[in-house]
Amino acid sequence: MPRELAFVDEDTVKKFRKVCRWLHRELSFVAVGLTVAYAISGVAVNHIDSWNPNYELVTEEFFVSPVPPGTTEEVTAAVLARLQLDRPLKNTWRATPDHLRVILEGETFEVDLPSGRVLHSTFAGRPFLYEVNFLHLNHGKGIWTWIADVFALVLTILAVTGIFLVTGRRGLSGRGGVMLALGILLPIAYLILVT
Repeated sequence: MPRELAFVDEDTVKKFRKVCRWLHRELSFVAVGLTVAYAISGVAVNHIDSWNPNYELVTEEFFVSPVPPGTTEEVTAAVLARLQLDRPLKNTWRATPDHLRVILEGETFEVDLPSGRVLHSTFAGRPFLYEVNFLHLNHGKGIWTWIADVFALVLTILAVTGIFLVTGRRGLSGRGGVMLALGILLPIAYLILVT
């Protein structure tokens, strides 16, 4: 009988391990999709300082006829007429006499007035990453909060039942125990070092 369960009779240990195997196997199938989605999102969000994991900036350049000098109101009206926008305008901003920024929801037009050069920038959702980040960061709230909480409980059950699946030198009383201790000590050591 394994040392970690030596205080319990052998029949009870076998039943306990059987329940652990059953729970671990069944819940693993349920958890696969969410685990992969959360793992991919986690890696993407971990590197948010290097890139935007949700959106990709798409730019295109085109030209309109040059806009003559004038007041900000005159220049804005002329630019809007040239751009022929059919979407609601959020704001405009004239940074310099030669430059006007037209801002819409999710897109901007940077217009160089003397040349008519327009740099159009839009944000496009990154396929798949936008969706898994939406789930992982719980932007939907509501029912997804409960689904995420149940998933966290499932992961906890998988972690605990997994401890008892392997016996002997590879189990809790051997290498498995060392790996378990490492998994517990790693976040504690990191927190001690950075806080």
